[in-house]
Amino acid sequence: MTRKVFVSYKYKDEMVEKLQDSFYEEVNGVMRRNYRDTRVRDYVDILQQKVGRDNINLGERDGESLEDFSDTHIETLLKKRIRQCSITIVIISKGMKESTKVEKDQWIPWEVSYSLRVVPTGGNTKQMNAVLGVVLPDETGKYNWYYTSNPICNSITHHTGQLFKILKDNMFNILEKELRECQGAKIHINDEPSLIKTVKWDDFMSGNNYNYYLDKAIEIRNDAKSYDVHVNID
Repeated sequence: MTRKVFVSYKYKDEMVEKLQDSFYEEVNGVMRRNYRDTRVRDYVDILQQKVGRDNINLGERDGESLEDFSDTHIETLLKKRIRQCSITIVIISKGMKESTKVEKDQWIPWEVSYSLRVVPTGGNTKQMNAVLGVVLPDETGKYNWYYTSNPICNSITHHTGQLFKILKDNMFNILEKELRECQGAKIHINDEPSLIKTVKWDDFMSGNNYNYYLDKAIEIRNDAKSYDVHVNID
């Protein structure tokens, strides 16, 4: 089934696994080879090829600013990109947060917030988007900056403290929690404990797995009443 997907990401984050030695980029109307580090945007280009460019709307563009951004502006700037989509993919990368800026002055929290909102607009109400987090490997090609496994407890820890608050608040937020204990820690055993599910880039991009994960995100969204949903940016 064809889906329209909005992709929220940090354009110039280079704290990701290297994809290739150089990239062709347009300079003054001419395509030239540019030797630079891999950026998150380069992963988004691959995602577009996989899912189909016609099925994707993009979030942050190079050079766009959130100066004086408000709820009114978000309606104007993002509604054309997000409203026509049923799913928002958030590219979760190691350098997605700018430590020198408060969260309300960065693109991703606004895009997630608007994606999760139900916005009445006359006879065409914007419904909640499904939101899926796709985690990228870091500069070393590893995912342990976000996921770490505990073989003894047969569990995986998500280091959500590194994420924007609106992402963190919508993870492990199921209302009726099912937990087990191991080594003094409480471990979720619900099938889907988070409104915003996450998946490794490699798993998402393998074969046609992306269809499964997009379907799963929709399934979770359709059961949003089972979660403590947070839509505001603090």
